[in-house]
Amino acid sequence: MKYFEAHHVTDFKDAEGNVPEILLVDGNRSGGKTTSFSRLLVNDFLEHGWKFMLILRYKNDLANVSEAFFKDIRSLFFDGHEMKSKPFANGAYMELYLDSKPCGYATALSMAGKIKRYSHVFSDVHHMFFDEYQDENNIYLPDEVQKLQSIHTTVARGQGQAVRFVPLYMCSNSISIFNPYYLALGITSKINSRTKVYRGTGFVLLRLVLKDIANAQKQSSFNRAFSGSGYLSSSIDNTFLNDDTFNVEKRKVTGSATFIFICSGKLYSAHYSQDGWYVRKGGDGNVTPCFGVMETDRGDGVTAIRNSFYLSRLRYDYEDALIFYDSQETKKAFMSLLFA
Repeated sequence: MKYFEAHHVTDFKDAEGNVPEILLVDGNRSGGKTTSFSRLLVNDFLEHGWKFMLILRYKNDLANVSEAFFKDIRSLFFDGHEMKSKPFANGAYMELYLDSKPCGYATALSMAGKIKRYSHVFSDVHHMFFDEYQDENNIYLPDEVQKLQSIHTTVARGQGQAVRFVPLYMCSNSISIFNPYYLALGITSKINSRTKVYRGTGFVLLRLVLKDIANAQKQSSFNRAFSGSGYLSSSIDNTFLNDDTFNVEKRKVTGSATFIFICSGKLYSAHYSQDGWYVRKGGDGNVTPCFGVMETDRGDGVTAIRNSFYLSRLRYDYEDALIFYDSQETKKAFMSLLFA
């Protein structure tokens, strides 16, 4: 059975042909993402003396970080080694020790503001790892992406440089294409079920759907018992929502539109019913509210949808596959509205 191997991470280049400072690896469960990155960090310390930093979400997660990080990979690759941790700055960060030698640090996103003054401590960090950056319950910290940026800025100082190159590895199961990191990096609308590698400026996203792993999961007795729940399939991938023809179908329209929107000067209308939303080209231009996708589409009562309560509702229904379109052109226009 084939698993992900993190030692190839330097093979990937971003949209500008550079080694990315951010590498995201997403995929189905049990594909070896966490194990492989964890092994890479420890191997690099043993072979090169490169220290690492682990990023967690909450301060409480730091209490047993050394055991949580090292237990599995110790039994697989590092038998005879031992890892321990020690708190500093009232528990804002932990220093990690491999066989009594300092090998790295761990901190939490919620501690971003508190560790700013300790940037000198982290000047020897070579690379960082944020495991499970997508939360299964879609619960994130306020301004979470900015907190991660703050921590990276704190770490990427020192050694006589204003800014050091400190790679950040992020891995997760595929949970939601509306996770705050996809949105911040502009990924959400640009990938679909066929995307394997997406290259941005300064970052690369690897999308792994390991079929052998997925099939093994489906065949386990436990998962067969819950085969009707849909949980397992939803935990593997949901980017099919962005496929050009998904949910494109002709339907009869009755009644007025719930709202209308304008994209590149063209009018579209969105109708809501108990079966979900149906979006079509054209309609009554007098319906309100009216949203404009581009700046040039706005004015005279036409506003941006980001200022409306409709946006969160539409994104929620979009992930539940409850939005249908009369054509691929309409779907493309609606996607522009949703991610404007």
